[in-house]
Amino acid sequence: MMRSMLRTAYTVLLVGILGVFLAACGGGESPESDASASESSESTTEQSGDFDREITLQPEGNQMRFAETELTVEAGETVRLVFDNVAESPSMVHNVLILNTNDEDVVERVGTAGQSAGESEGYVPDDDAIIAHTPLAQPGETVEVTFTAPEESGEYTYVCTYPGHWSMMQGTLVVEG
Repeated sequence: MMRSMLRTAYTVLLVGILGVFLAACGGGESPESDASASESSESTTEQSGDFDREITLQPEGNQMRFAETELTVEAGETVRLVFDNVAESPSMVHNVLILNTNDEDVVERVGTAGQSAGESEGYVPDDDAIIAHTPLAQPGETVEVTFTAPEESGEYTYVCTYPGHWSMMQGTLVVEG
């Protein structure tokens, strides 16, 4: 009888831990988070002063995806990128790194090197392929970076290098000439 109760308690504990783990990994998405992600994933405003254009980027709720996977800027333009981390799950910490290429091998190199860089470096490796990056954004936090878009038109990758995110959390910065 005692063994049976102990086994039941362990089973309940294991199921509870598994449920928390799945929820933290983005196992589901509420309609509310869907609406907030699609409301203003990319807001572009022409500005004067310290930057030419402001772009706001968000994750897609509690998932390891950017809500907007394509951003467009002009060549040589000064861009203020605001990352609004609308996620609620504590495991959905993110950053945004803008690379000077869209070469998959370079994206993988930077993505995997992010973990080696560690939390103290914001999971941002020392790599010449990085044009700019935001600090880490905790859920509910907004961070930003101002950078100059490449002079050469083309497609450039942006990626989150928080451990485990880089392979799914990518987008394309389209630079128009």
